[in-house]
Amino acid sequence: MTGTEYEIAGKTDPGKVRERNEDSIGLLPELGLIVVADGMGGHNSGEVASGLAIETILTFAKQMLGGDKQVVPEGNGNQSPAERQLVHFVENANTVIFEKGRAFAKDHGMGTTIVAALAGPKSMAVAHVGDSRLYLMRNGVIERLTEDHSLVMDQVKHGLITEEEAEKSHLQNILTRALGTEEKVNVEVHEHPVLPDDIFLFCSDGLTKMVTDAQMAEVLSTPGTPQSWTDKFIEMANAAGGVDNVTVAIARAGASTSGGFKSFMRHLFGS
Repeated sequence: MTGTEYEIAGKTDPGKVRERNEDSIGLLPELGLIVVADGMGGHNSGEVASGLAIETILTFAKQMLGGDKQVVPEGNGNQSPAERQLVHFVENANTVIFEKGRAFAKDHGMGTTIVAALAGPKSMAVAHVGDSRLYLMRNGVIERLTEDHSLVMDQVKHGLITEEEAEKSHLQNILTRALGTEEKVNVEVHEHPVLPDDIFLFCSDGLTKMVTDAQMAEVLSTPGTPQSWTDKFIEMANAAGGVDNVTVAIARAGASTSGGFKSFMRHLFGS
């Protein structure tokens, strides 16, 4: 799929071991919206939680960004309009999941990770909860832009273990924050500058468990498209064992900001 300024592609795959796919993905290239979610819970509740997260965020995005005039919720005055919009979308998804979990015993306690972005002409606003990640590939160097909300990452921050040990820890799947498990959620949000030819990689931990950062950089350094790179990453995760569902979305920024895109963004954000 191709947006006005970004080329965007994404795919989710159950992997080689799991019966169900509890990951979900949502792309609205025309609005610059990219969302990846990794659900958790008994029975099919993880699938329900991640699906509700995507559905809710896409619905709110269409309502608030898709009309003649964009809607910017009140919120933290230090946040950009795009950051406030993302926080609003994610907080509403949290409420929907939490209330459904409270209403139906089989779904009680279900939750999901989320990493969501609104891509603009000069910056990308990113909101996340949990351990689904966003990476930036720029000038041949890969950098992780999100920090996992997990027990092992807390241990890394406190100097108890190294990042290498965290990647192999049996406690790796214990999250300190998730969407839908509590009535309120603390959404981490940041805005990152975008340069021509930047490549943004969104993924669930089904990729990061199977493919190293160095391998990601190697793939993204080879000629290709977001679609071909996405397919390659899922193939690599499955070839390495495919122990979890794997979801990948990739957005590549255009080489220049076209007049048409400027016009589109004025439509989105006003003059």
